[in-house]
Amino acid sequence: MDLLTALHKRNSLLYYAGMAHLIGAVIVLIPMAIDDTQILGIDRWIKPFKFFVSSGIYLLTFAWLCGDLPRSRFIRFFASQITLAIVVENMAITVQAARGVKSHFNMESMSGGIIFALMGFFILYNTIWVMVFTYRYFKTNLSELPGPYVLGARMGLLLFLVGSALGGYMSAQRGHTVGAADGGPGLSLLNWSTGFGDLRVAHFFGLHGLQMLMLLGVFLAAQSLSTRQKSAIVWTFFTGILGFILWTHWQATQGVPLISV
Repeated sequence: MDLLTALHKRNSLLYYAGMAHLIGAVIVLIPMAIDDTQILGIDRWIKPFKFFVSSGIYLLTFAWLCGDLPRSRFIRFFASQITLAIVVENMAITVQAARGVKSHFNMESMSGGIIFALMGFFILYNTIWVMVFTYRYFKTNLSELPGPYVLGARMGLLLFLVGSALGGYMSAQRGHTVGAADGGPGLSLLNWSTGFGDLRVAHFFGLHGLQMLMLLGVFLAAQSLSTRQKSAIVWTFFTGILGFILWTHWQATQGVPLISV
C-alpha cells in the first residue's frame, strides 16, 4: 500500500491509468475462460490480456519516474499524452479481438489496415514523448537520489528506446515471425515461436529492461558497496541486457527460435 500511495503522489493520472489497465487484464480473464475462439491458433483474448498487463506496468513505471523530476507543465502534458497513446492502442487491440480478427499487421481488410495504421501512429507518438522524457531525465540534476538508481533508470530508458526501435522494425516487416507466417506453435502465454525466429523476444526485453535496471538500482542503493562498485554492476547488467537484446534480434532474423520445442 505504501508503494501505491507513493505512485499516486508522484503522478495521479499515470497511477489511475496504470491501475485501470491492470484491472482490465483481470476482466479479460472472464471471456478468456468461457470463449474458445482463436486468432492465429491462440485464444483471441490472450493478446489483450498481455497488452493490458504490459501497459499497466509501463504506465506505473512512468508514474514513478515522473516523480523524480520537478513538477512542471511538461510532466503533466507528458503523462496525458502517453496515457492517450496507450489507451488508443489497447482499445484497438481489444476491439479487434472482440471482432475475431488480428490487430497487428492486419492488412486483409480496409478496416484492419486503418486500425493497424492508427495503432502505429500512436505507438510512434508514444515513443517520441518517451524520447523527450529521456532527454530531460538525463539533463536534470538528480544528485539527491541514489546514484545506482538514477544510473539504472537512465540506462533502462535507453533500453526502452532500443526496444521501441526494434518494434518499429517488426512493424516494417508486417509480421513478427521470420521463416514462416505468424501463428503456429509457441511458448505458453508469451506465444514466442518455438519453430522459427520471433522478433518479439528482443522487443520485449528492450521495453522491460527499464524495470529490470530500475529495480537493480534500488537494490544496489541499499548495499554496502562503494559507489564505483555499484556503478560497475549497473553498467555490467546494462551491457549484458543490451547484448542479449541484440543477440536475440539477430537470432530471430536468421529464423532461429529462442527456445526450440
